[in-house]
Amino acid sequence: MTATTDLDRKNQPAVWIILVTAVLAYTFFYVVNVSLDYTSCKLCDAHQYEKLYSYFETGRVSVINHPFYNRPLVPLLASLVPGDQMGLAFDLVNFLFFVGSIYMLVQLWTYLKIRPLYQYVGFGWLILHWTGIIRYNHYDNITVDVPLYFFQSMALLFFFQGKFKHFYWLIPLALLQKESFLAVMVLLTVVHFIFAERDDRWPEGKHLLLSLVLGIAIQKSLLALMPDQSDQRSSLMALLYHGRLVVDDPSRIIRWFAAFGSAFGLLPFVVLFRFRFSRLKNQQYGTLILLSLCYCAFGMLAGEDMTRILFLGFPFIMTLTLIELSRVSRWILGSGLLLSLVSLRLDHLAIDYRWAVDYANLEYVYGWASYYAVALVVFAVVYFWKEKKQDSVS
Repeated sequence: MTATTDLDRKNQPAVWIILVTAVLAYTFFYVVNVSLDYTSCKLCDAHQYEKLYSYFETGRVSVINHPFYNRPLVPLLASLVPGDQMGLAFDLVNFLFFVGSIYMLVQLWTYLKIRPLYQYVGFGWLILHWTGIIRYNHYDNITVDVPLYFFQSMALLFFFQGKFKHFYWLIPLALLQKESFLAVMVLLTVVHFIFAERDDRWPEGKHLLLSLVLGIAIQKSLLALMPDQSDQRSSLMALLYHGRLVVDDPSRIIRWFAAFGSAFGLLPFVVLFRFRFSRLKNQQYGTLILLSLCYCAFGMLAGEDMTRILFLGFPFIMTLTLIELSRVSRWILGSGLLLSLVSLRLDHLAIDYRWAVDYANLEYVYGWASYYAVALVVFAVVYFWKEKKQDSVS
């Protein structure tokens, strides 16, 4: 028993070192940050969140576009911060959720027995990436994205631990933060009823179903108390709209591929190389595959800014990626990182929105898509060569 405990402790990362390093990185990028000029970005989401903040702060009613009126949690919390500096209030709320996100990811990855080296790789990617939890949310700071990392990591941890009663408070909060959390919870509920033993399906699953109903009821009730909005489209309609755009313009598929490479580099493709249908019988693996595919679909169908949307699936996509990387040669990890470093955009600390393939001209998109395609071939050659060599040795 003691030997096992000592081994487990050895495989746990130093939580406080990760938190302190993350906060130092947060502070550094905050200092060097050059914020987005919202006056020259009339379509930026921040204008909608500013209207929500003003409503909670002063009671002023404004027309808020779909789907932003579904996301009152962060503007409400920001309005509770003393003073009249809206940007600083959002910074404070997002910083608290940033620390919470780092802590929850440590807990999740430690629970899944992901070794410290691979956790450090994951946190490095999250902290340094230009669309990650720090840099992009400093650049475009009037945002509600940061808490999503916290809520999604917590939901995944609770689900794997079987702590379903916690969803009674988690789902209502998370749904008021972002409506996409509903899709995550629906998928987790489906996974439970597929994998749970027959005798456990309803006794445990009822908490998932009832907490979902409660969360939706609270969300709709609170939104009903807010001023009516003329644009009452559903999220499903938005997904279908962007699906139609893909049918009409297949080049969006290439744009999505370039955006995926921009968000995660080549590392997640190790999941594709190691995929076997038989492995879906494992609940944890099946859950992570399903949620990762969900966010891959969101990247295509949930909006124009594909890179940012894809990166919001970090708790699922990177968790699965790190698990798979930990099972292969470190040569594969090293080569994948080397080929992917360009995606971090560390050559220039201040974000340049022209980096984004989401809105760029097709010549720029094809250039990056070509790089990721060639790099993927190189990565695949390294992977299968090392795996074949490993098989011959064993």
